[in-house]
Amino acid sequence: MVTHVTTLRSQGLATDRVPIMMRASDGTVIEVFEWQSADAIANAHTNPVVLEMWRKYGEVCEYVPLASVAEASQMFADFTPMDPRV
Repeated sequence: MVTHVTTLRSQGLATDRVPIMMRASDGTVIEVFEWQSADAIANAHTNPVVLEMWRKYGEVCEYVPLASVAEASQMFADFTPMDPRV
């Protein structure tokens, strides 16, 4: 996770805004960051550097929709903050 946004930035796909990382009660890690644009999102899906990073992620984690995290159904969701540099 430490290199995720850095990698996206190196490819011109994410902004310099500091990402927010948090953990749900079930251990799910949520990362919020800002894409450069809608085109950047589309370009990420054909970028070999990003595809390799996502492949490595897929070996150790599962991608889930935010709606599947219990806290997402609460009016004021309570997540445990995480340091995005760790």
